[in-house]
Parts: sequence; structure tokens; C-alpha cells
Amino acid sequence: MKYEYAIEKIVIGVAIILALGTVNVFAQGRMHEGESRSVLKVRELTGYGPRALVKSPDAGSSKRAGSREWAELSVQYDTDPEWLDEVAFQFYVLLRSKLTSEFTLLKGVVTYVDVARGVKHQGVAYVRPSALARYGEIMGVAVEAKVKGEVVGVLSEGRLGQNKPLPLEWWKNPNLSPKDGGILDKSKTPFALSNFDEYEALK
Repeated sequence: MKYEYAIEKIVIGVAIILALGTVNVFAQGRMHEGESRSVLKVRELTGYGPRALVKSPDAGSSKRAGSREWAELSVQYDTDPEWLDEVAFQFYVLLRSKLTSEFTLLKGVVTYVDVARGVKHQGVAYVRPSALARYGEIMGVAVEAKVKGEVVGVLSEGRLGQNKPLPLEWWKNPNLSPKDGGILDKSKTPFALSNFDEYEALK
């Protein structure tokens, strides 16, 4: 009886140790996972300089071929949750007139829905040709990624000159009044059907 009782105590003790160990490992795993992952990461942003300028896809069939030049703002991002109901990208574009040197800030939002967990998602927006003609050269672009109204990722690029970087968070400068309507989502442009499956569904 004493022998069986001793064996029973050992078995119970081992079970408790294993149980505690499992809980501990699980808890550590949860903590590590929470600390190492974020909801969304903005990997890359383009839209500044000559590489951002693109012709309308139907320019070849137009009598005014080559006259419609857009600026393409492209963002690459990763998402961690299994699904996100919505991801909104608030774009900002800073332009400077070649004639007056006056600055103009454009803004526009693009929202994607039902975004699954994944890496290198693509997002895109466009600056209207008439906005480029009216307000001048693009000096800087920025994007704020928002989930449930909260900013979860920010990226910007651009320069005022060869040795003049733009100030930090330049798009928040109180002297700049953002103009709506100059930045459009893909569905409102001639690029609506181009590379359609590379992008999430627009809201």
C-alpha cells in the first residue's frame, strides 16, 4: 500500500509539473506573439519623382495621345490578423508650382475591405493630370494606414531639393490646408481594370 501511495504521489506531482509547464509555455508564447506582431506594417511607398508618372492606358487611341499623365501612389503592406474588415489609406501629396513656388497639399483616402492575413498586399491611388498641371511638381508623398480609425502605420518620402529633406510629418504643417479631390482611388481612373486581382476590394 505504501508503495502504491508513493507511486500515486509521484504521478500526481508529475502531472502538476507538466500542467504548469504547459501553461507557462503557452503564456510565454502568447506574450511573445503579441510583442512581435502588429496589426499592419507599411513596407514601401512610391509616388515621388519621375518614376511615379504614368500615362493613361488608353492614350494610344486618343487624338491627344501622351497628354494625360497621372501620378501613381503605390503602397505595399503586410497584415497580421486573419481578417481585417477595413484598411484605410490616407494619402497626402505635396506639390510646388514651378511658376510661383507656392506649395499645395492634396489629400485623399482609399479604403479596402475584407483584407486577409498576408504579406506584400498592394494599395494604390492616383493624382489627377489636371491637378499636376495646375499645382506643379510632386515634392513629397505620405500615407497613414488606419484600422478602426486608429493610425497603425505611417510612411513618407520626398525632398525639397538635393540637400533639403522634408520636415518630419510635413503633412501636418498648420500652414498647409489640404485640398480634397485631387487624389482618386483606382476605380475612378482609366486604370480601374488594370492588374485588377493584385488589389483588395475597394469600399
